[in-house]
Amino acid sequence: MQYELYIDVFFLVNFVMDYLVLQIVKKALKCTATHGNVLLGALVGAGASCIIVCIPASAFMKFLCLHILINTSMVIIGLKIREFRTFLKALILMYLAGFLLGGVMTWLGQYMGGHIRIGCLFLTITVCSYFLASKGMDFLENFWKIREYRCEVTLWLHDSSYRTHAMIDSGNGLYDALTGKPVHIIGRKAINKLTKQEKIQNVRYIPYRTIQKSNGVLPIITIDKMCIHGKKETVVIKPLLGISEQHLFDNETCEMILHPDDCWEDLR
Repeated sequence: MQYELYIDVFFLVNFVMDYLVLQIVKKALKCTATHGNVLLGALVGAGASCIIVCIPASAFMKFLCLHILINTSMVIIGLKIREFRTFLKALILMYLAGFLLGGVMTWLGQYMGGHIRIGCLFLTITVCSYFLASKGMDFLENFWKIREYRCEVTLWLHDSSYRTHAMIDSGNGLYDALTGKPVHIIGRKAINKLTKQEKIQNVRYIPYRTIQKSNGVLPIITIDKMCIHGKKETVVIKPLLGISEQHLFDNETCEMILHPDDCWEDLR
């Protein structure tokens, strides 16, 4: 079976797709690459694809060149990424963005029939695909950010200190009505380790209401200091800790739920 390949159409389609994919990844990773860098990366990707398709080589070699050589060049040239970890993340995001973009275009093309060949219609579908794929990448980015809202915390009380795992929960809206300060939640076992089983002094109680609409009172104490080891180390003086009878949170991986007001550096 033989196929006719219109190299100009092939180049145009690849250039538009590569450009949109690079824009999506640039937005997701907040790269410092300029618009010119992205255009150059898309040109390199589309031009190299045309060359590889035309040269006589095995399908396996073409596959390796298309998915390793070209994608690597696009990331380095188009996104100006040099750090290895960010480079791997960019490659993964490129495949995800390409999958989303290609899937949306295929879905839209099913309803357009043979008219997909018309230039203006192709551009319309491409723009719609970019919009939908971009929203999909935003969802994935937000999902990954949720997983990143984990950190370690060191607590100090008198001569004792304790380091543990915590999660930053934007749903924690608990404040102390007396001082107006945010309240962090800690499990009973963790607070016992901090106080070394000694009797806790100066305990107060505040009312709370959960998202399950249950009510109750929560014992709170003030400790000397808390250091949040996140993207940046944040020290909170005299934080309030609400003591929960639940020992572990977030699928039993954390002993504390941090209030977002004291963790804004990690949520930006």
